[in-house]
Amino acid sequence: MKKTVIIVDHPSFDRSVVNRRWLEEVKKYPDEFLVHNLQSAYPRHVIDPALEHSLVDNNGTVVFEFPVYWYNCPPLTKLWFDTVLTSDWAYGKNHKLKDKKIAFAVTCGSEQTDYTAEGRHHCPIETYLNSFIHSCEFVGAQYVGTYAFYGANTQQTPDAVKVKESAEKYIEFLRSVKEE
Repeated sequence: MKKTVIIVDHPSFDRSVVNRRWLEEVKKYPDEFLVHNLQSAYPRHVIDPALEHSLVDNNGTVVFEFPVYWYNCPPLTKLWFDTVLTSDWAYGKNHKLKDKKIAFAVTCGSEQTDYTAEGRHHCPIETYLNSFIHSCEFVGAQYVGTYAFYGANTQQTPDAVKVKESAEKYIEFLRSVKEE
């Protein structure tokens, strides 16, 4: 059985409440999930595309986990896309991501009601992820969904029960999107 790869990028992981708790839960299932922390793997922000290609090629579903920063991803996640989705691997002569399932798991500082047409951000979180979703479609990958935690604002500590429940539901989400 191929493992689901969770590519994590959190520039302040040591202060994270939600992302850290999610990964604590994920690590209980090492036969199902492989965590790849970009900050740990690339402290100088020089990504090795061959290593990343191998990681993706030899595993199943890929999930990108990160906190939403200024309506976008952290810089190392963007660099991953720019460096790894190369011609003749992701597109061109080869389409190594064709039919590969890709999902996103994000933490948002604002509440879910803020990510509505009437809310202060005026649209759902998926709208802010559109460039990633369309990149997946461009390379023939299959976007299979987004899992989000709302209210992770660093000015206040998220409710511990809500975080714990979210971590358990994260496992359910990961299992629901896994490659067969």
